[in-house]
Amino acid sequence: MLSEIISKIEKTSLLKQKLFGQVSEFFAQLEATCREVALELQKESKNVPIPIKIEKINDYEFLFRVGGDVLVFILQSNIVRLSDDAYISKSKYLKHDVSLRYFGQVLIYNFLADTLTYGRLDDPGYLISRVLINRENHFFLEGDRKIVFEFPELKENPITKEKNRKLVESLILSALNNDLLAPNFNDIMLISYHQKLEHTSSMGNPKKIGFDFFAKNRE
Repeated sequence: MLSEIISKIEKTSLLKQKLFGQVSEFFAQLEATCREVALELQKESKNVPIPIKIEKINDYEFLFRVGGDVLVFILQSNIVRLSDDAYISKSKYLKHDVSLRYFGQVLIYNFLADTLTYGRLDDPGYLISRVLINRENHFFLEGDRKIVFEFPELKENPITKEKNRKLVESLILSALNNDLLAPNFNDIMLISYHQKLEHTSSMGNPKKIGFDFFAKNRE
């Protein structure tokens, strides 16, 4: 029994350790691609200056500010396994190899730039994409449907520099293409004095519209 436990721990731990190394490398490549895109955008928009900035928070998070939007990239430290009942687990590619169902994760949220600038703690952020990567360096996306359907199925979708670039550009467009919806007048008609003191910068702040989320792979 003890030998079985040790064998299981060693096998799973090695898999997770290697996979985290892979997803960490992908995350670093993603940041490099964002910096590349940021420089190109700055060069192309000299006549009409656009607020563009990359800000590294730590090894697990960086921000990409473009105009009035911020993309927040987060590397999850935990490796997860899809359940047997998950939609994608039933695909031929994953069905007979449990090790391929372990994934590293990168989450990309969209916030309004003013939310971070003014520290508006109650403002929502939208998870516009979750990237999951397995030990074969294949990935699939969940999130904004317009982004998800630009990429192949998991089995035919290895990580490449070109796909990183396509993903970053698609994320930017997704954020910029979703307009802001003004709150209902009745929802902001009455406020407390505490709300006035604590949330002056966010009174009547709009929320995003237009995201069409897709939360499972198409296989």
